[in-house]
Amino acid sequence: MNFLDELTADQRDLLVSLPYRVGLYVSESDKTGGDASDAQEIEALESIITAYAQEVFGSETVQYVISETVRRKSEWDKWSQHLEGIDTDCHRAIDILSEHVDIKEVSSFKAHLVEIGESVALAFREYGKNTPFLDKIRIYFYYSRSKKSAARDNIQPKTWDQFLNISLDERKALCNVAHALGISYV
Repeated sequence: MNFLDELTADQRDLLVSLPYRVGLYVSESDKTGGDASDAQEIEALESIITAYAQEVFGSETVQYVISETVRRKSEWDKWSQHLEGIDTDCHRAIDILSEHVDIKEVSSFKAHLVEIGESVALAFREYGKNTPFLDKIRIYFYYSRSKKSAARDNIQPKTWDQFLNISLDERKALCNVAHALGISYV
């Protein structure tokens, strides 16, 4: 028996749908890149979640939740229709987890949700040769600010290449998710 068995059906649905929904939320936040970008990001999301389910983590909570997310793949289409309240759902999920598992497990769950979203964003580079000049300047400004924030928080900054793979809209979505989870994203 794991902690998921102690939850109501609604609580359990919320927790196990969140890894998929966070990844999809980040993917759908950016409308650039077209259908090719969308298809690559959805394929990446499925691969990421499946890979997480097969790995052994230091967190039993993440393992239980992600494994059930994969087992319930037939519900992913239904889950994809309810992304508008992702920040509220993140808050609720953390409240639920905090009542059932220790703080280390809650922290691990938060980190993995952001990591899933970021991995989806990294799947397709929206920026390239055709990016308008002003957008390039804005991207460089955000990169510089991100490096300063990472140094301040004693976090390894992203490489320029990694940074370019995450569009401004995806970055906003990731920051929104991280903020809702009570963590920072740089």
